[in-house]
Amino acid sequence: MRAKLRSWALAERSVAYKIVFVTVAFVVAFGLRLALRGDLPSGFPYLTFLPAVILTTFFAGVRAGAVEAVLCGLAAWYYLIAPFNSFYLTSNTALALGFYIVIVATDIALIAVMNGALARLSVERRRSEHLAHSRELMFHELQHRVSNSLQVISSLLQLQRRDVDDPAARAALDTAVARLNIVSRIQRRLHDPDRQSLEFQRFLQEIVPEIVEASGVQDRVRHSFDVAPVPVTQDQAVPLALIATELVSNAIEHALEHRAAVTVSVALRRLPGNRAMLEVADDGAGLPDGFDLAQSRSLGLKIARQFADQLGGALTLETDGGTVGRVVFPLAEPERQGTPHPTAALAGRALAV
Repeated sequence: MRAKLRSWALAERSVAYKIVFVTVAFVVAFGLRLALRGDLPSGFPYLTFLPAVILTTFFAGVRAGAVEAVLCGLAAWYYLIAPFNSFYLTSNTALALGFYIVIVATDIALIAVMNGALARLSVERRRSEHLAHSRELMFHELQHRVSNSLQVISSLLQLQRRDVDDPAARAALDTAVARLNIVSRIQRRLHDPDRQSLEFQRFLQEIVPEIVEASGVQDRVRHSFDVAPVPVTQDQAVPLALIATELVSNAIEHALEHRAAVTVSVALRRLPGNRAMLEVADDGAGLPDGFDLAQSRSLGLKIARQFADQLGGALTLETDGGTVGRVVFPLAEPERQGTPHPTAALAGRALAV
């Protein structure tokens, strides 16, 4: 309703519209005042004219309101102020007219100021919408370029892999390509510049089957989820995704060494104290005797530990009916609106480890 009133007040009106509005408003106000002439005590000559002036000024403009004020003032002076049916000016008539002029001038001035403020607000709103649209276009263009750059790097690594004979080097290149693909997927999901958090449980349910499929052993690996709605910020999304990727990949690689088929369980829970826990467990043989995470030479686990530290949390691995990897981290508050997410920077960190 307020939007309609604002649009009516700011709409451009034709001369014909203004003439019709002034005429109709004057006729209605004058006719109503004459009809009430015998029912009202003396001293209320402008009772129906003041609303007519206000409505005309609002819906037809300041000039139309001024014309309405003159017409109503003359009609009241001639027909409703003693001596009646004349423009004779007495002290009482002058006082009544002066009162009327002050009232209508104040009303017209206030409406003019209000309409001016509404017009400036409308201009600022259009400007803000234009800037927001431009910002969104630029952000999507940046996202498109980042995504293309990640795909180019991934393709270059895959081409380089063809010329590498060393199995360890080929495996390292495969891992780098997988990490790039993970970062690229997260980057696409965080395409909205105003989205400050990600419902990470949905992302886990999408990314884990892709990791299993990419490993080429989907016929031997089952997966299950116990994930609660845990919104994480943009700064946390990429590290958590890479940690989950490393833990799932590690579970698939080592659990299948001892079993024909394994089940990988992924859990995400909120903890007291504004914290959350990501857990990846398998039903394999568990950790080898004497395993020490701090001394592990696995590049993937080193990356996972580094990202856990970046989150302000800690990564642990233990044997509990299989290998269980957990990272407990504090939940951060979303950043202020409009802050771009650091996907590209995090991707560089992931590849530089």
